[in-house]
Amino acid sequence: MKHEIIEIPVISDAIRRLGAPTSALTRVDGLLYTCGMPPIDLKSGEIVKGDITTQTRACMEALGFTLRYADSSFERVFKSLVFITDNDFAGPMNAVYREYFPNGFPARSCVTIRPWTHFDIEIECIATVD
Repeated sequence: MKHEIIEIPVISDAIRRLGAPTSALTRVDGLLYTCGMPPIDLKSGEIVKGDITTQTRACMEALGFTLRYADSSFERVFKSLVFITDNDFAGPMNAVYREYFPNGFPARSCVTIRPWTHFDIEIECIATVD
């Protein structure tokens, strides 16, 4: 089993600044595993502030950037996991999430967790490589 850690400009640096001991992306046997992606602004590398809709969109944009960097896409995602800090966020999060999967949804779990300090949502996924 070949295991490759992929460093991604902006994303990897932003995650390190949060102090998370993780890699943004790992490739194993033709599959891509993202870390739990916080709402990162792709230009500044800073955490996006705002309501759950704004934060969800930032997470999805960061995931899309990460997948494209590794020659994949949302169309290749077959599993995702969403962490939110409040059950009331599920509806607005789902509204944004749907936009990124117009041709059908991957299997997904959504878990409500204890709040983080800096943001209210984190999304990870597993995808195949194009």
